Amino acid sequence: MNISIELAEAFKEEVGKATSILIGTHLNPDGDALGSALAFSLYMDSIGKFNEVMCHHSAPRNLAFLPKVGEVKQVASRESYDLGVILDLDAMDRLGRTEPFFSTCKRIIVIDHHIPHDAPGDLRIVDVDAPATAVILTRLLQQIGAHITPDMATCLLTGIVTDTGSFRFRNTTPDALSTSAYLLEQGGDLNQISEEVFQSKPLSGAKLLGHVLNTMKLASKDRLAWSSISFEDFTRTGAKDEDTEGFVNEILFITSVQIAVMLREPKPGKVRVSIRSRGNFDVAEIAREFGGGGHKNAAGCVFDLPLQEVEDRLIRRLKDCWESS
Repeated sequence: MNISIELAEAFKEEVGKATSILIGTHLNPDGDALGSALAFSLYMDSIGKFNEVMCHHSAPRNLAFLPKVGEVKQVASRESYDLGVILDLDAMDRLGRTEPFFSTCKRIIVIDHHIPHDAPGDLRIVDVDAPATAVILTRLLQQIGAHITPDMATCLLTGIVTDTGSFRFRNTTPDALSTSAYLLEQGGDLNQISEEVFQSKPLSGAKLLGHVLNTMKLASKDRLAWSSISFEDFTRTGAKDEDTEGFVNEILFITSVQIAVMLREPKPGKVRVSIRSRGNFDVAEIAREFGGGGHKNAAGCVFDLPLQEVEDRLIRRLKDCWESS
């Protein structure tokens, strides 16, 4: 991917004139969100810029290895900032309770690869075809001549590895691979990323995955599959919502399945949904109908409704879409 000279220069100018920078990303942060935010923070440190990283939720267990992750805050230390830089975000309400702090920023830069909901930001560096926000940020840093340290490289590589499913998903483009190779050359630790993110699961999470697969349901000639985790299931196994990372992909791995859905109720009346698909079925379009979003083959949404009601409504809609496709 190429970032225009005009965008790169505008970015460099905004960062150059700012003396205080607030960095943010979406709630329930994944590897691309946290990796990109922390890499940018490390770059700001290297050029002597005061900065803070904020996120509605703290880092999940499998991302606790990321450099500087322990400094992510839920409350800002200042009343206002010169510049806000938001990464991997398609709508301001996805900032959660950190959103008011970004309203104090005099200017906002958004760096993202999602189809935008409300297109926030005074300067937007967005490429919906990019495999990860970390790819965009890496290319941007390269273009302005930034020095990428091993810690920055590990953060950025984490973003690419997680968003491409360890280079297994359809968004594993030549650019994803070439950018990853560059980050490896800069000292990114792929072995650590692979072990922490994909090869480390608590016993409670393994038990919960067993429950998910044992209670999975199928429809539309086994092409639609889904499973639900109730609040009681979380309590019984001792697992956390973060332990369900990748569960929806386990369902999609089944040969006949074209659409996989994972519904989780981490607390009563709050249901989080992950949807994945193969081929041309656009699950982001379905997620947007329910106030969510994402990418063509990977999307999600959140409901403040009872779990069974969410399951009934969402699966009925997916069945209708599949039968009419």
